[in-house]
Parts: sequence; structure tokens; C-alpha cells
Amino acid sequence: MIQELGNYYNYPTYTTLEVERHSEIEFPAVTICNLNSLSKSLVLNDSRVENYYLSIGPREIFGLYNEFNWSDPFYEQNGFFRNRTVEDILLEHKGLHFGLFNSFMFDQTAYLDSEEYFSVELKPNGPCLTSNKTKIFKTSYTGSEYNFVMWLNVDRENSYFGQWLGEGVQFTVHDKNEDPHFQGSSGYYVEPGHEYYSALRKYTYKYLPEPFRATPTEFCRESFVNGEQYFSTKCWKECYVRYIHEACNCIDFDYKGEFYGNSKMKTDCHCPPACSSTRYEVTLSSSIFPSDFYNDFLLKAVNEFDRDFYRKNFIVIHIYFDELKTTIVKQSPVYGSSVEIFGNLGGQMGLFLGASILTITELGEFLGFVLLFIWKKCKNGNRTNFSEEKNVNATLEEM
Repeated sequence: MIQELGNYYNYPTYTTLEVERHSEIEFPAVTICNLNSLSKSLVLNDSRVENYYLSIGPREIFGLYNEFNWSDPFYEQNGFFRNRTVEDILLEHKGLHFGLFNSFMFDQTAYLDSEEYFSVELKPNGPCLTSNKTKIFKTSYTGSEYNFVMWLNVDRENSYFGQWLGEGVQFTVHDKNEDPHFQGSSGYYVEPGHEYYSALRKYTYKYLPEPFRATPTEFCRESFVNGEQYFSTKCWKECYVRYIHEACNCIDFDYKGEFYGNSKMKTDCHCPPACSSTRYEVTLSSSIFPSDFYNDFLLKAVNEFDRDFYRKNFIVIHIYFDELKTTIVKQSPVYGSSVEIFGNLGGQMGLFLGASILTITELGEFLGFVLLFIWKKCKNGNRTNFSEEKNVNATLEEM
């Protein structure tokens, strides 16, 4: 009984899997980043500028830059100390809407104006494009011929010092309310000269609120202090902003939260899982793009003389649902209510009492049989001894 009560107040749970099928499903957000987004033709051609971008480049080449002489008037004249805006940053980077995006389709409908469907967001490796911020895509179709099909041009000739030594595109599929940079997933890195097929599967995770634990050590959280729905990535971003503020008394200009030195989150930067969250699993495969035949055809169509133009610069990405369904991973309580524990306790007590009466009865019956067996054994033994003694006496008399 004590063990049962202890188990009840540990609030045990079990996990179930449910599959919900849809006739129409909302398409997730897709974030696309050029791994080398700085444009050599747009950056000032000066060794001091090169040295600056080299100093903030990949860690693999960290230390190859020269020391800065920040007293040089050149830095102030060229805006190195000026408060910069998103527009200032974009002036130095390769085009996004009319550069990286060559064309895209959704469910076999061509959309030429990516600005209507993709918004610019600054990430640590540069400006990126994210869908589903202004207009929501929904689909009733499955398969690689439908949903997202994007032609991307990385413009390798204009590549410059960046955050990566490689060339290509990083893309992440995520819930529209989540920030992929703080989601713990780096997404997928793809290179030019290939056509990629990304099959999606949607998973929704539902945890029980406190006092039930979402993990062995944490409770899930349902909302922020202001009542808005809680997302763990927003919490981590708030922590990141706090760290930057404490380090340099400044805030990332792209941050649109309400942090002004008075964070709503706990000071220990504790970001538990959300009670409800959505993740997308991607299965990625690829093929060479384009084939030799289509390569020649496309080069003639655009009057391009570099035979490797498409294979050096272009990436085609298909992002699509395999099935219109959601797999729901749901946490449920072992005890639905306090009534169940009394039912369990009553059942155990009844079983215990019933077992005790049966045990006493069976033990008494067993002892009775043992005593009866011993009595019969002794009685038969006396008769045998008397019979043997009589036979011996008779033999002696005959002699």
C-alpha cells in the first residue's frame, strides 16, 4: 500500500503514438541560407577590409589575419563604428530574392516573386530567407513533383570571406513559430550541381504540464509570463540576447523581442521543453544536376558559354510530404484520477486477504494429512513387529 501511494505521488506517465491523417496540411517553414553570402563585387576592395572579414571568418583559419590599427581614419570613414541596419548589411551580400532564388514552384504553380512568400532574416552566418512568415502554404498533394521545388543560384564567382570554407546552401525545415538557429538542428548542407529530394514527416509532441515531468529532470512549460504560447527556441534566443547585453551592453538590432535589460525569463537561463511542439523529419536523397543532355539544352537556352555554369552554381531542392499525416507522440498519466489509486489499493487488499484465508486453510489441511500419515505409519509398524516376533517363537518351539 505504501509503495502504491509512493508511486501515485511520483506522477508516472506512459507514452502513446497516434496517427492523424489529413485531407489538407499546412506546409512547414523553410529557412534557406547561402553558405557564402558576402559578395566580392559589393565589398570595398581594400586589404584592411579583407583583413576584417578574415578575422571573423571560419575558426579553421583563425589567427591568419593581421592585428588591427583601429586608430586608422579609414575605419571611421567607411562606417566601421556606425550603427548598422539590416539594409546596410544586405548591401554587402549577394542578392536573395533576385539572386539566390532563381525560381520556385509550389504544387506545380510557378511563383516568380519570392518577396511575397519569403522574408529576410539575419542569422549568424548572414542573411537568410524564411517562408510561411507572411503567407501560409497548404497542400493536398504528396510526392516529389508537388509542394516546394526551388532553383537556387549560389553565384560562386562572387564568393568572398564568409563563415564557411565550403560552397553551397544550408536549409532547415521547421515550425513557423520556431527559430531554427536555436532549435538544436543545423539543418542540411547541399552543394551545387545536384538535385535534392527531401521527404517530410510531421511529428507533434504533447507533454503533460506540472506536476508531471516531461523528462526525468524537467517539467514542460505552456506559456510565457505574458500569457503567450511558450516555445523553447524563443527562450534560448532571449538567453542569447541577455548574454550579449551583459557582455557589451548592446542588443542585436535584428532582435524584435521586449528585452531592454529587464528580461522576463529566469536569470539562470533555464529553457525547459514546451508542452506542445512540432518537428519535421527529413529524408534526403540526391542526383546529379543537370544531366549532360539537359546541361547542353539549358546552356543554349540562356546563351551561356561556360559548360559547367549550372553545375557550379545551381542547386534544385524538392521539399515534399510523403504522406498527409501527423504522428502524435503523447504523454498520458498512469493514474487518470485519484479514484483509480483507491481501486488499486482495494483490489490489492482484497487479494491479500483472500490469499491469507486460502493459505491458512491449505496449511491446516496439509498438517492434517501429515499427522494422519504419521499415525498410520506408526500403527502399521507395530503390527509388523508383533507378527515377526510371533513367527520367531514358533520356529524355536519346533526345534
